[in-house]
Amino acid sequence: MKKLLLLFALFSVVFSVDAQTPGGTFKADIGAGYAKPTEGFGVKPGVTLAVEPHYYLSDNFTVGVRFEGAFLGYQAQYNDELFSFFGSTTLTGEYYFAKGKIKPFLGMGGGLFTRHYILENSSGEELYTSGYGTIKLGFLGRIGFEAGHIRFTGTYNVIGANFSYVAFTVGYIIRE
Repeated sequence: MKKLLLLFALFSVVFSVDAQTPGGTFKADIGAGYAKPTEGFGVKPGVTLAVEPHYYLSDNFTVGVRFEGAFLGYQAQYNDELFSFFGSTTLTGEYYFAKGKIKPFLGMGGGLFTRHYILENSSGEELYTSGYGTIKLGFLGRIGFEAGHIRFTGTYNVIGANFSYVAFTVGYIIRE
């Protein structure tokens, strides 16, 4: 019991320490926005949702992992596809140009992307996904800025086989 209490006290002290600079701290952002395909036949604009935890390596540089899902409209030649879903898990890096209240940044990353079609059965009563969801390597470039706890980004996702899209998101930042 004493060891458990000591361990609890140690963790309490570690998590309550606050540094003067963001170096070595965590933040996470949750964002939503507009996604527009840049390639592909029959693909229409849609929405995107993203969650991205970051770790500050220095005052101006973060590394993170982005989990994103983009739902894009789709109109095929047989009119049975309703929309496409792009899912991605990517490693990211961002460089911040300022330390003030408004912080512009550039970033890039790479990781795994997948695409599924959401279809309607022949009677139009049920939805199902295609078995097409192959995993592809993809890359992203982004530009944006943070103003307080609000984050604005423009991201270009480059995926093989004509599946690239651009996403504009607005998010909320949760800082440690």
